Amino acid sequence: MVSSESAPPEELSVSDVMTVNVVTVRPDETAVEAARKMAENDVGSVVVVDEKGTILGIVTEGDIVRRVVARGLDPSKTRVEDIMTRNPVTIYEDATLAAAAEYMREKGIGHLPVVNEHGRLVGIISRSDIVRIAPGLIEILYLREGRGGGL
Repeated sequence: MVSSESAPPEELSVSDVMTVNVVTVRPDETAVEAARKMAENDVGSVVVVDEKGTILGIVTEGDIVRRVVARGLDPSKTRVEDIMTRNPVTIYEDATLAAAAEYMREKGIGHLPVVNEHGRLVGIISRSDIVRIAPGLIEILYLREGRGGGL
């Protein structure tokens, strides 16, 4: 692990910056329950896991807006498994922040579950986490024109 005192911010590992207390939901919970957990924990996403903790999907605030509210569905009856992004992309905990930023831009995502070498959920990192710690990476996250980037 790289020490935050000796390395430039973009060379820090994801594990140095990630949130370790990941807010999770089960696939049979409702959109209201997912939104409530996001609000209570001041986060923009929840990771969907099964009873063993295996990652099944992710639900973001945007998913709730686009896949529930905009479609006129009842959020108290809409199950998370019906709106989640299945098999979300993940990143290993020892990846650099620069690699995470590039991956998020390439995939067009703002929240990235972090896994260990066994594929187990150990954290989550967001675009805002990266910008807060390494503002120089904003170009990678948002501004690289002509390579699928942009605002």
